[in-house]
Amino acid sequence: MLTGPRCFYPVAHRPLRSAGGPAVPFGEDTVGFETLALLQVAATPAWVGPTMAISLAIIALSILGVAAALGVAALRLSAQARKIGAMVDGLQDDVALTLKAVRRLTEQAQDLMVLVRHEAGAFAQTSRRVRRKLVRGVDRVEEKLTELETLYDLVHGEVEDAALDVAATLRSVRRGNGMLGRVRRLLVAARP
Repeated sequence: MLTGPRCFYPVAHRPLRSAGGPAVPFGEDTVGFETLALLQVAATPAWVGPTMAISLAIIALSILGVAAALGVAALRLSAQARKIGAMVDGLQDDVALTLKAVRRLTEQAQDLMVLVRHEAGAFAQTSRRVRRKLVRGVDRVEEKLTELETLYDLVHGEVEDAALDVAATLRSVRRGNGMLGRVRRLLVAARP
């Protein structure tokens, strides 16, 4: 008797019973997988071999095409990587030059700010000095105007007094009440 898995294989000329074993339905006899595999290998059609060879050749050519495409892409990528590397190096040089220029500009701006700060301080100091002098000058002008007003009042009073004295003297001279009038009267009376 056979051991292991069993497969059905139709046999038309055998009796329903196998030798010494139980009867198998539908007139089939059981065969092992090993025998079945050998039977299947022997029954391969003639077109399978050339078809497999052609398909293997097509697969090999496809793989070669993909490999060639990958090689071309790798070459192009490496060329682009070199170009990008050169461009990045140029950009790094440009950035370094720009940073140096910015540093110089910053230093100049700081120097300018120091100069502006000094100038602004000097301008503020000068304006404070001018303001003090102006305030002192205005105070002096106010004092002088006050003195001038006092002097004007004094001169006005003196001129007024002098004018009144002159007017009084002229009046008395016209009337003859004064010393000159008496002298004139004495002189005029003595003439006849």
